[in-house]
Amino acid sequence: MDAVSISIPTIEFPKSDAIIQTLPNGLQVILKTDRSAPVASIQAWCRTGSIFEGPLLGSGVSHLVEHMVFKGAGNRNTAGIAQDVQKEGGYINAYTSFDRTVYWIDTPSTGVKTAIDVVASLVAKATFPEDEFEREKDVIRREIDMGKDDPGREASRLMFSTVFQKHPYREPVIGHLDVFNSVTHSQMVNYYQTHYIPNNVFFVIVGDVDKQEVMETVAAAYEGIERRAYEPVIVTPEPMQLGRREVHETFDTQLTKLCLGWRIPGLTHPDMPALDVLASVLGSGRSSRLFREIREEQSLVHSIGAFSYTPAEEGIFAVSADLDPEKAEATRAAVLAQLDRIKNDGISAAELGKALRMSLSDQLDTLTTMRGQAGDIGGNWLSAGNLDFTREYVLGLSHVRPEDVQAVAQKYLVDRTLTVTSLNPRRTASSVTAAATSSRTGDIARTTLSNGLTLLTLEDMRLPLVTFYANFRGGLLSETAATSGLGKLHARTMLKGTESRTAEEIHLAIEEAGGSIGASSGGSSLGLALEVLQPDTLLALDILADILLLPSFPEKEVTREKEALIAGIKAQEDQLVQVAFRELRGALFPAIHPFHLPPSGTEDSVAALERPLLPEFHAEHIRGGNGVISVFGAIRAEEMRDQIEEALAAMPTGERRVTSPEILAATGPVEREIAVTRDDKRQAVLAIAFPAPELVSPNRFALDLIDEACSDMASRIFVRIREELGLAYYVSATQMLGMAPGAFVFYLGTSPEQLAQAESVLLDEIDKLSQHGLTSEELHRAQMQSIGKQTIQNQSNASLARQVALDELYGLGLNAHKQLTERILAVTEADILRAAQSVFLPEKRVVVRVRP
Repeated sequence: MDAVSISIPTIEFPKSDAIIQTLPNGLQVILKTDRSAPVASIQAWCRTGSIFEGPLLGSGVSHLVEHMVFKGAGNRNTAGIAQDVQKEGGYINAYTSFDRTVYWIDTPSTGVKTAIDVVASLVAKATFPEDEFEREKDVIRREIDMGKDDPGREASRLMFSTVFQKHPYREPVIGHLDVFNSVTHSQMVNYYQTHYIPNNVFFVIVGDVDKQEVMETVAAAYEGIERRAYEPVIVTPEPMQLGRREVHETFDTQLTKLCLGWRIPGLTHPDMPALDVLASVLGSGRSSRLFREIREEQSLVHSIGAFSYTPAEEGIFAVSADLDPEKAEATRAAVLAQLDRIKNDGISAAELGKALRMSLSDQLDTLTTMRGQAGDIGGNWLSAGNLDFTREYVLGLSHVRPEDVQAVAQKYLVDRTLTVTSLNPRRTASSVTAAATSSRTGDIARTTLSNGLTLLTLEDMRLPLVTFYANFRGGLLSETAATSGLGKLHARTMLKGTESRTAEEIHLAIEEAGGSIGASSGGSSLGLALEVLQPDTLLALDILADILLLPSFPEKEVTREKEALIAGIKAQEDQLVQVAFRELRGALFPAIHPFHLPPSGTEDSVAALERPLLPEFHAEHIRGGNGVISVFGAIRAEEMRDQIEEALAAMPTGERRVTSPEILAATGPVEREIAVTRDDKRQAVLAIAFPAPELVSPNRFALDLIDEACSDMASRIFVRIREELGLAYYVSATQMLGMAPGAFVFYLGTSPEQLAQAESVLLDEIDKLSQHGLTSEELHRAQMQSIGKQTIQNQSNASLARQVALDELYGLGLNAHKQLTERILAVTEADILRAAQSVFLPEKRVVVRVRP
């Protein structure tokens, strides 16, 4: 094969700059100081997960322990754990996987000592109260039922259990219900005492921290906890696969989920860079071969992608697709034909260059937050024993050549080791045969361009990334019952071509630049977002301008995206929370109100949308006076202002769209109670909603704090319903927000047998909120949590660019995020009570019950 010229960015991936210190008891502490934001991430990585459960394999005891440690640790009970974190403005969570259990807290840097103490108590001093054991097992039983109601999870389970016949990867992390039911309290405690020992745990701490203080705090938290002997669990290796495997199951769903998989080696194998490039070329992005050929050209699938799952041991290379059942055979044949093309003809230098840029961009993107950096370091240490493995892996990727990709396709993606699984609708039941030390400089600059467009810029040289976010008023506010779904269809088709570029050329150019592009449509706005590596900033701007000014909305693409949108609407029927919220919208809001409409439309309304509506909709909304564009990252603000002015000079002016007085005056509810029966599901969902004011209401911050206080593990609702009574797996609150009046919603998932009691208790808690508001302690916790969440979120330029653009678009101002702390702290208990009493009115309440 002739030598090829591959264009990749001349950007050196940053070193981790982390150090390791080990306490006398064997506990390793990995530290990295990053003062680019006043935030830290504290993570404890336990070297155990579902594949290390030994005689309890398949029981989910690892996941059970992860739940139970939050029932008490050290001198804290459940509420105390959450409350201590929230008082510092932090956020706590955990997850269990095949080979790890990780507990983490993201916190403002002032809360680092508390965060370390809390995390250490979870992994070293859990109390496992016996009176909580059966109650928490009931909660996990609801979670198991939720998984069995989710076609995506079931499709994943089916693939793993078919590819692996002996290796513990075949067992679900959460466990099998019958085996889980047999786990005793003493077995759980013994598992914790055996695996959660200092010499089998390591901490990763990244952020605005002092290393000496951190080590002193960790040492104090582990005082008196000694190293212990540990007998490694022997994991059964998977024997060689000697022939094709196929398993096909039916499920209560409307689309077929097809998966083709092959076993591949683990993360550190020298073939992995080439296999990852192969996955990217096949199925990453809209310019990938599978998306372009099988979705766009042949219209066989609604979605398709390829991935390589690579833990420390062996993994899976897979192609997955969602499709109409009758197209399954053709889809499988088309996928295998694409693989044969690569085996026979290889890939192009352009495809390789695009894959390398996308990988570099993805890896850099993980470094934009403290949690991302800590997760990268922790994963490197656990799986490879090398803090800089990601950097070396990226270097290895740069050495991959087209012939390497062709060779791994020929070596691993063979018929003998192919596994085919599918989940099919029951009604058809047919089986298918870089380390940067600089930080953000200056403030956000605001400029009004000659066409009325508002431009916001922020210089941030920490990483060589640039984010563009263009946002315009619209969304559901611009739809009617006859045009319901038009905003979503516009967002999907806006990227499908311009007068000078095809959809393939748009996505190929962005993905070759290692970037990403996406369009969106929400309740009150529509947006276009791009992120690229800094050397390709002008390319991204040129494509942004082309899409905003000259979209073509090709008829063929519109037809295809309508089909995909309808398929997505059908898929929502598998998610009971989605079903409940759809019914809420129809009952809570009058027909004139935009939130009365489902966000994606209905099957009938989308089917009726015609192509000429799209350019009309686009011309009506994409106007300078109606929009805001933010450009954040490795830029020079003055240069960018001139470049944007020139690139978007042809954009029409126009006025900013406003919410009509009729919509602002529209009141509900239309119906008070709705019952939905779904005999194909095992769980029940309850949603209780109240009309609430628009985004600019004086009660906004008080309602946000009530939302915060009702949406976490320390909330009185969570503690009473889930922890004390064991009536639900999840219980939370949320809001429908926008430029029109919205809703405040409480919701939970439970068993059908417990639905009535759960509803009674939830209504009682809502009444208490209306009568008494929040306590001073609850208010303070919610304030700290809200402020901390904002601080953590604003580490990422992509998140900040979006938030600031929306704030400016909605009339809140570009500095609203800076004023948020002051305005949140200004909310009093009296403000909370006044807001609760104005919203949680029994006569305005809507209740939706979804159950078998």
